[in-house]
Amino acid sequence: MNKLLMIVVCAAVTMLPRIVPFFASSALSKLPRFVRKCMLILPVAALGALIFPLALTDFGALWYCGLVGVMAAFITSLLKGPMILAIVIALLSTTGMLIAVG
Repeated sequence: MNKLLMIVVCAAVTMLPRIVPFFASSALSKLPRFVRKCMLILPVAALGALIFPLALTDFGALWYCGLVGVMAAFITSLLKGPMILAIVIALLSTTGMLIAVG
């Protein structure tokens, strides 16, 4: 397969799931409330499933440093903090743990 064609096809396959929700927003309003809420939470749940295992395995023997960062982000989000604040607090707590332990 031509390299350019392969890049275009891969880009289209990657972009399609990200573009479809914008066009489906009118159909989303006609769904039951529970289904709508699940559809809105789905991207966050998918990101969590991708990020959580990496947070535990990325630091090797210091896996608990990643867990501290995840818990800090979780608590910040639970207290309705802004997303950027949760990210900054997770980064700072993980880095702080790595510096303190390492």
